[in-house]
Amino acid sequence: MRLTLYTDYSIRALVYLGQNPGRRVAIQEIADTHGISQSHLVKVVNRLSNNGIILARRGRSGGVELAVTAHEIFVGDIVRLMETDLHAIVACVPARGQPCVLADACRLRGLFSKSLNAFMAVLDRVTLHDLILDHKKY
Repeated sequence: MRLTLYTDYSIRALVYLGQNPGRRVAIQEIADTHGISQSHLVKVVNRLSNNGIILARRGRSGGVELAVTAHEIFVGDIVRLMETDLHAIVACVPARGQPCVLADACRLRGLFSKSLNAFMAVLDRVTLHDLILDHKKY
């Protein structure tokens, strides 16, 4: 399974905010800390803000902070929010536009679906708080 950069950036930003509770942090500070593009991070912050995960304020005294506690943010929810096509891994991709000749007998799609469900079940049990405090566990 391969997650997009948006998911990676969102988790990095959330971990950073979780490590700085009660402090409004500039997006540029997060970008500089992780060596990532500020323009990409702005898009991530917008999505997280629009979904109530973080609070974002513009202006001189602006910045971002967690909207809820780190205990209330589950990694599985963040992955689902940021991955626009999470189920693409279980979809059949025709070779050169031709339908797969094994489609009727193939059980691989079901196996991938079960694997994706197991993957997400693990992430659904992990909170942002877990990632910040017990980094050796994961």
